[in-house]
Amino acid sequence: MTMDDSAREGEDPLVRVEVYGVLKQDAWIGQVSVDHDLDEDLFSLAVKRAEAYGWSSTVLGAGNELGGRRWVHADAGGDWSQDGQARQLAWLTVYPASDLQAQHLPVLPMARVLTDVLQRVGELRLTGLRVRVPMRLARDAGFRLRAAADWFSLASPDARTDVTVTISTGPGVCVAEVLDVAARCGHGHLRIHETKTDSSTPDIVLAGTSPEWTSDAGAWITEVIIESLRVSGVRAPVEIAVFHVPC
Repeated sequence: MTMDDSAREGEDPLVRVEVYGVLKQDAWIGQVSVDHDLDEDLFSLAVKRAEAYGWSSTVLGAGNELGGRRWVHADAGGDWSQDGQARQLAWLTVYPASDLQAQHLPVLPMARVLTDVLQRVGELRLTGLRVRVPMRLARDAGFRLRAAADWFSLASPDARTDVTVTISTGPGVCVAEVLDVAARCGHGHLRIHETKTDSSTPDIVLAGTSPEWTSDAGAWITEVIIESLRVSGVRAPVEIAVFHVPC
């Protein structure tokens, strides 16, 4: 199935990654933009960064298509208000490639592009990630999550921190099965110790600890939950929010 095939079948294929936190913009950014005649915003910087990684490209014309392209850009934006308040700083919406063998949804690459952009223009204090996931495009990620867990096993023991995970999905999700798969895919590094549900909403709220708090960790936790929902039979789009709980 290609990007176009998914849309034709009636499935909304969009993936959206949102970054939350506080951005202290570098004082010299405005002057540098004037000196070098730059007119950059989050979208233009995200496009440039994604192309630098080889994940996407806006180059058009026969013979110029990027091989192995992970997504087509849809839109991006954000709020860089300088009032010291945590907010949605950046978001990126894409049409993910679904015809690449064994590739999973590009949650980490998209989060990396956005945090790269924010850290290029200032100092970022990350508070959370929110991801919109078209579950019908989710692939078996069990083996790759094993490798990712090995990466996080190298985190400092002192870096372990509290997080909350909110899963916004339809009714009928077996919470016990989601937790069981998440425990297996987290390989002891994602530790869920409390589950909260509310009869007024189908949202599932999990409280636990992460081996560290970084955008990479937030993306990894998101992918663990995606795999848990996939195994549990969820196919409708969901939203997954992972937020840091300060000490």
